[in-house]
Amino acid sequence: METPRSEGSIKICLITSKHAIRDSRVFGCFYQGIVSAGGEAIIIGPFTDEGDRAGDVRSVCLPVSCSANQDTLGSPRLACQRLMALAHLFRWCLRLRPDVIQACEPDSWVVAWLAARAYGGRAVFDVHEMYPAYLAGKFRSSWRPRAEARLIGVFRWLLARADAVFHVSAERKAYYMAPEGNHFVVPSYPSLRIAEISRDSRDRGAIDFVHLGKVVEPESRRVLLGAMARCRAAGRPFTVAIVGQRLDEFNKGLRADQLAAVDGMLRWCAPLPHRQALEIAATARLGLALYDSDTASRNIVASRKLYEYMALGLPVIGTRVAGVTELIEGNGIGIVVPLEAEALASAMLRLAGDPELARRCAAAGRAAFLERYNWEAQSGWLMSAYASLSAYRRRGGRKHVRFPQVTQPARDASSVLSDKAGSR
Repeated sequence: METPRSEGSIKICLITSKHAIRDSRVFGCFYQGIVSAGGEAIIIGPFTDEGDRAGDVRSVCLPVSCSANQDTLGSPRLACQRLMALAHLFRWCLRLRPDVIQACEPDSWVVAWLAARAYGGRAVFDVHEMYPAYLAGKFRSSWRPRAEARLIGVFRWLLARADAVFHVSAERKAYYMAPEGNHFVVPSYPSLRIAEISRDSRDRGAIDFVHLGKVVEPESRRVLLGAMARCRAAGRPFTVAIVGQRLDEFNKGLRADQLAAVDGMLRWCAPLPHRQALEIAATARLGLALYDSDTASRNIVASRKLYEYMALGLPVIGTRVAGVTELIEGNGIGIVVPLEAEALASAMLRLAGDPELARRCAAAGRAAFLERYNWEAQSGWLMSAYASLSAYRRRGGRKHVRFPQVTQPARDASSVLSDKAGSR
């Protein structure tokens, strides 16, 4: 599947062993951003459905299905499929021989590193989870701090193999104690184009609240049900849509009486193409971002849904965890509460019952998105980084690549790349 390219263009393979081809970060951020900036991109990853083969994305669908890390670790069958996916990724990378291989999870980092070294390409590792914290959570509580510290050391060694490392947030970068030089913050900002979706919506208000993506932690789901029951008791039976999560997934671990208390209030939307999910969210009045701060791998949240709510003009209620708190309070886009049913219910009643407050939060969020929290704000610098990798590969260099200089202001890591892009 070797494809011709124009002189001077940059060819980038985005590889993933577990995410769908149309994953919001892999496709919605990197693929669309690279293509719109004039680069050549192809995604290689697990097959989900025929939508992956649509004409708006150049992709190679692997003969394995998507699987979450927690599912893979507990299933020999899924573990074998994951190994098969890695073998296919390595083969395709050698066949396509791109300038840059960008890998999206630790096992595909290894594939990118080995393949790039085999033919002289460049490897970029995309880091968007706190993997050591997640893995340490599998140990006994007394062993976790030491296990996490050891695992961070292992991951730092692995990240040192990359030609460049992209961290989803400044907090995640700091977690890995990443050095300067070739480690950069590349948040999951959506494209400016999605800001038009809210203008196209004809049914704003059809849903009271929306939660884009799964409500992952069991405690978050229990608190949401408790808050909704309290709202119903107060005479406000709000409708809440969960976009991207099936009924059986949401109900797992919940009692029948908890679900019965909110009968008719919850709506589920199975996983959808990203654009369709956003179109549903655009019909809501307010957005929810629920996380459990006690879940180790979520202690520092880099929540793409917050940027999408801002783009769609939705006020937001989020739970008090690092990452969510700073974005909501720092930009005045909504209310932050502890993960407690009574506190969440009070916030829902307050924001839904105060149209002027909701309007101010929505306007502040949309203005902040248009100014700095969009993909286009950082694409100029990002393409310069890719160009540096590509040029160095073609010269046959073996030492470190000289990247565009980026000064990261301590006040706001999100402005790092937008400031640089604007100066070019």
